[in-house]
Amino acid sequence: MSKFNIAALNIPIDEVAAALGMRRGYKDIWFSPIREEKEASLHLDRDKNVWFDFGADMGGTNVQLIMLARHCSKRDAYQFLEEMDPASVREQPLSQAKQRDAYKGMSPAMKVGEIKCYYITRYLSERGIPLDLARKYCKEITVYSPEKDMNFTYIGFQNNVGGYAMRSPGGFKRTDKASATVINTEGKLSTKPTTKNVAIFEGFFDFLSWQVMQRSLTPTCDIVVLNSVNNLKAAANYITAHDKAICFLDNDQAGEKCASVIGELMKGQGKEAVDMSDIYGEYKDINEMLQASLDRTQRVQQQSFGVDISS
Repeated sequence: MSKFNIAALNIPIDEVAAALGMRRGYKDIWFSPIREEKEASLHLDRDKNVWFDFGADMGGTNVQLIMLARHCSKRDAYQFLEEMDPASVREQPLSQAKQRDAYKGMSPAMKVGEIKCYYITRYLSERGIPLDLARKYCKEITVYSPEKDMNFTYIGFQNNVGGYAMRSPGGFKRTDKASATVINTEGKLSTKPTTKNVAIFEGFFDFLSWQVMQRSLTPTCDIVVLNSVNNLKAAANYITAHDKAICFLDNDQAGEKCASVIGELMKGQGKEAVDMSDIYGEYKDINEMLQASLDRTQRVQQQSFGVDISS
């Protein structure tokens, strides 16, 4: 048996999990066959017929699940599928090249949609971000890797050139078309200043955390999310078009340097820059502070710290 039909990938992922002897946790969450765990963390997406192991930060098709669970080759995984459903595996065999093309047709290089996956919603909850707020500004992005022949899922935040800053629950970061994101008081992408003040954040989780603290879906002034301090140059003209720049950057060397550069840019035009990092001084960034406040049973009460950044 040297050739297989791509239809084998359509054998229901939950049937494959059951055939592998995997143990169900609750709903579509199963115990991982890759390692021992006390709490189920492997999500089966029956609509897309793929899986994602939240604890291992990896996922893929039923073929990869079999390979990892049985420590076997792809050939042996297809053999396993043939024993489950011979017709699906043997029907109309494809050449290796055509099989690869067919797989790519099923799984685009990058698929963008509404946040639905359990491992993404759980990740947001752990970082203190409500789902309705995340859905307003972020997307769920599935990226297919030809090298690993696997799908990887991220939460993505769009920038002003149509790309995305992406983060995975495991902490992995990637960027598609790097640039900053500019948002107006309607919560929409913008290119022109609409308020006198602009608040500047290093990453989108910090921006979302600030909105949680403000208890609002939309900001009270213009927003710049750099997505990386390396994108400051691209956002400089937009920032200096405002009367005041309010910086919520990370408490590290890169964040301090970025805040200093913004201060010099604003000063050069006779305008004001304010470094707000002292507010969350014991933490690396706003999101860490938010998580800590939620851990203390809302003792911080999601307050705005008495700082009015509106126009």
